[in-house]
Order: sequence, then structure tokens, then C-alpha cells
Amino acid sequence: MFSDYLSARDVNWLFGSTPSEPLQAMAKIRSTAAEQPATVIPLPGQRLEILFAKQRRAITPGQSVVLYDGDTVLGGGIIE
Repeated sequence: MFSDYLSARDVNWLFGSTPSEPLQAMAKIRSTAAEQPATVIPLPGQRLEILFAKQRRAITPGQSVVLYDGDTVLGGGIIE
């Protein structure tokens, strides 16, 4: 039930093109969950991997993951 990793598809970046390097961001895996620090690794084909600093409970395929930098939404995708 717990994992510190997820992959996502159909990723949309709201601040421009796909980043070329991994970045640090806050990630939210459901609307009622708290944001958690994570390393975001952009991949080709509108995909990404997220490595959480701490394990997260019930990362669920088909749900959205949303990435934040403070109050700014960076982008998001569908959890695989």
C-alpha cells in the first residue's frame, strides 16, 4: 500500500516546454492529500517519474498527480 515512487502519463506542463532536467517540486496525489516534496524526472512522450521524499499511501493508477512550486501549478498527469 505504501510507495515512494510513481510514474505518470499524459503530462501537461503549464509553464512552457517539458523540463530537460529533474526538478524539485511539491506533489499532490489526490485533492484531499497534503502536498509532499518530490523529485520530478521528465521523460519523453508526455511522461514523468516522481520520487517522493517519504513513502505515500495508496498511490492509485488513474488518479491525477499535480505538481506545485509554492502556489504555482507546474503541471500534472495521470498516475500509471
